[in-house]
Amino acid sequence: MQINRIYEIDSCDDVELGIKRESKLEFKLWYDDEKKPEALIFFIQGIGSDCHDKMLNFIAQNLIQKLNIAFAGVNYHCIGNRPQTGSTFYLDEIDKLILDATTQAAGIKLPFSMDKIQNYDQMGIFFHCINQALIKGKKEGKFRLDYFLNLHISLQPKKNEYQNFGIMQAQDLINVALYLKKNAPFDTMGGSIPVIMIGSSHGGYLSHLAAKIAPWLIDGVIDNSSCAKFLWKLVGFGKEIDFIKYSEFDTFKFFEHICIHCSTKTFWTSNSSSPYFFSPARRMIRNILEPSHLQIQSTYPKPYYVSYHAIKDQFYSLEEKITLYKYLNDLGFDAKLNSITKISQIDGKFIKNLEHGMGIPVKLLIKKEFPIMLEKIKNNPKKEYKDKSISYPCEDLLYNFTQKEDKIFLEIKKKD
Repeated sequence: MQINRIYEIDSCDDVELGIKRESKLEFKLWYDDEKKPEALIFFIQGIGSDCHDKMLNFIAQNLIQKLNIAFAGVNYHCIGNRPQTGSTFYLDEIDKLILDATTQAAGIKLPFSMDKIQNYDQMGIFFHCINQALIKGKKEGKFRLDYFLNLHISLQPKKNEYQNFGIMQAQDLINVALYLKKNAPFDTMGGSIPVIMIGSSHGGYLSHLAAKIAPWLIDGVIDNSSCAKFLWKLVGFGKEIDFIKYSEFDTFKFFEHICIHCSTKTFWTSNSSSPYFFSPARRMIRNILEPSHLQIQSTYPKPYYVSYHAIKDQFYSLEEKITLYKYLNDLGFDAKLNSITKISQIDGKFIKNLEHGMGIPVKLLIKKEFPIMLEKIKNNPKKEYKDKSISYPCEDLLYNFTQKEDKIFLEIKKKD
């Protein structure tokens, strides 16, 4: 019989920013109690979805029926950073500065003090008044008919979380895998059950990052359209530099004459004098395409990799992905990149276009690539690796990840 269960466990604190985590880590597990799973599959959700997604539930149930697997979905740190996954809008101090400067430049008088905005409804009234002022100004000939204001608002993620970006999220995935290897309600082959991380877009990036952090644990990565280097605009503080160019997304959905730019709450900053400065070291550890780090990872048990990436991907570079997979292959990894570059590769079922994601259905991706990868893992099982610790030099810092007591721990030291 198919069963799905929701768990909450302790995971990691934010070692980089020195912030103690307030929330538990939630994940969902699907399995058939009449089967012995051959592998533990993680499907890592990208931005805008979580493990409660109805489509994910449908996919998991279908795959459990057809494949001999257990299936996990993880609500990793800050997954709730979109309205559909529980975030709320608010104005921080930078948002207020942008609002004040922009409306002053346009000659629009604010309806009331921004200090009086205490909730979402009041913020909506505030922006509605500005939108009405723009409509009136266009009728009076003060503005061109195609004129609009660019403004910025912030997203407060669910559970009072914030955007650490990448590191805590990958640690969460690893901690769930370690928890299930020890505590799963099915036979895990003495903890040796293969772990395969699968994801699209940001989920694919986190799958690669988890394999970077714990290569002895992750047996395989199946990816669709992830980045080889992290995307600046997703880290959250781009508005400090250029709120139009580096916001996470923008929309006219709320107001016809106001383009709302949005970014997730973060403590990272471009201010080099701040303890929260997003320094070159912080960037290096988050990149998958980091040659010196790939060299270090290659000395550990090697996960298998397979990826799909399209030439017209509007978010992540195919060229960088090609470079990444060339490094992986040169270093002895079994890594295959499927570059989708021609219209002739579009079959209408598996590949539907040449843009981000290519319309590849998750279910078909797993059905196509999982059996091939599992066969490779069975034919070349990883040997027990006792030194479950890996260190990555990053400019002036040394990031050390260690598995102990069925969790992954991060320690950061200043380099000598």
